[in-house]
Amino acid sequence: MSSKLTMEAAQREMRKRALMNRWGELEDEENDQDGSPDSDVEFRCRKERWFSDAFNFLIKLPEEVHIWCGYEEIMWPLLEPFCSYFECNEEGLSVKVLWKRICAELQRCTQCIVQHHKAQKMYSTEFEQDTVKPLLTVLKTLDEERVADHLKDINLRAEKKELNTENDYAEVVSVLFEVLMYPDLLDDQVIANAFVLFLIEVENSHELTLAGYQQYPGVYALLFLRKTEARAIGFRLAGFLGKLRNASELEPIQPLLNKCIHFLDNSLSDNITLRPRIQYEREPVWLGIKSLIGFLESSAFEEGIVERYPIFLSVVLNHVSDDSTKDFAHAVDCLRLLFEVLGCKLWLKTTFSPSVMRNTLLGQCFHTRIEKHHKAIFDLFQPFLQSLEALEDGEFERQRRHFLYFLLHQVSHSSNFSPLMKKKARQVAISIIRRGYRMDPPCPPFECAHM
Repeated sequence: MSSKLTMEAAQREMRKRALMNRWGELEDEENDQDGSPDSDVEFRCRKERWFSDAFNFLIKLPEEVHIWCGYEEIMWPLLEPFCSYFECNEEGLSVKVLWKRICAELQRCTQCIVQHHKAQKMYSTEFEQDTVKPLLTVLKTLDEERVADHLKDINLRAEKKELNTENDYAEVVSVLFEVLMYPDLLDDQVIANAFVLFLIEVENSHELTLAGYQQYPGVYALLFLRKTEARAIGFRLAGFLGKLRNASELEPIQPLLNKCIHFLDNSLSDNITLRPRIQYEREPVWLGIKSLIGFLESSAFEEGIVERYPIFLSVVLNHVSDDSTKDFAHAVDCLRLLFEVLGCKLWLKTTFSPSVMRNTLLGQCFHTRIEKHHKAIFDLFQPFLQSLEALEDGEFERQRRHFLYFLLHQVSHSSNFSPLMKKKARQVAISIIRRGYRMDPPCPPFECAHM
């Protein structure tokens, strides 16, 4: 029996090499074509024969042999015919038969999942977008349908108490791995909803943990979901992964960040898609951004968000200037994080001057009479000034002078501030003055002694 299996494996390997050699010849021929109609027709016929032979070969592989695991060299070019997948409803077509088999294998094998997505990434980077976009759109739709159906099936079995830990372990791990490794899937509304239910079920039955040596970008995407439980799980899992160190580690969730930042700016455009997209809400998006910043090293925050999205600081300041919405408190928190995480780098990376930002904050203090908002802005003054200390260009002293004048003179003489806030202003002023004495070297505000 073993010798027979060995012989079959050897025969498969020979056929695999023959197909790969034929494909290599087709690639060479395509590069050398003279453009004549006859040669073009002949080339297309040979290519179609290769596709037909490759389909038949992969479809007839033994069940225990996974296509993406052992025959990815053949499967990569064989993705090309998938461009016409939805053009025919006939289930017996080779492309549909092969996809059905691949779906079954992707449900239980993380290596297949990696190769499958790696191939799509190769297509998106190696070929011109105008040429490959229709194919990638089809593959994206197929993947979303596949993952959504798989999650629905798992959730249904879990609801009926039919999910067996031992027998279904590979399925649970595979779908968890795929969504957390490829967070673009969570842009699909059906997947996002089903995955949240799945995640909560898994968390309740087996507390999830992740290995710290592997990055799972989908964990950070969970921070932006509507469901509080999903965000809590995402926050806990992100703690296992450690902080993201640079912009490249943020790259997998850049599409999500781009959408969320433009959503807060009210400039997110609607794209027509075959499947429903996730609908964002302002509160979870703000919470997600604040949580994400907490998991970023300063260089990742600087390069991956502040530099990449110059609009981000504008969005934050615009919402600090508008106390009519719930966005105000979140924007203030984000501004504090910008001061604290980036320090002086904030001023080196933005076109906003300290004076413009100071005027924005002080202007908002006079615009509103809400104590809570006054306190939130007063609490920004100290981190604001500390972010200027390292510049050593006189800006720190200049802004400190303005803040002290505001806190000790303008607040105390304005009816816009309550007695409690006037007391708070004096406390903040004293804190700023003390900071000057504790600096190295000390830099007390002697020029403000008359205040």
